[in-house]
Amino acid sequence: MQTQVNWFEIATKDLQRATRFYENVFATTLRQETVSEGMPLAIFMRDNGQSSGCLTGGNWIEPSTQGTLVYLDAGPSIQVLLDRVEAAGGKIAMERTQLPKDIGYIAQFIDTEGNRVALHAMN
Repeated sequence: MQTQVNWFEIATKDLQRATRFYENVFATTLRQETVSEGMPLAIFMRDNGQSSGCLTGGNWIEPSTQGTLVYLDAGPSIQVLLDRVEAAGGKIAMERTQLPKDIGYIAQFIDTEGNRVALHAMN
């Protein structure tokens, strides 16, 4: 069995602010849902309509720059997304960096909630 990312959750203090940030950076719309306990989520959707992760909030999760690092797919060009980060209210933490052996590029940003999040793309 190969290990795969099945789901991720990015902590928020202000779900609507975080939703606007990620929608602006990724030029997409996150799907708004509420779980049975009344907790709202903003869900990232794949092109095939399947969910892949979400923005969430609550007393059990805290935004951080020092916890687990999630790498999100930046599509064909990592720089396009990086160019949107500051305008959307975030900060660049690591500029576009080439990886060895033709495995693409990575970068990191701090979102509006204070999370360190990474990007990966082939260009």
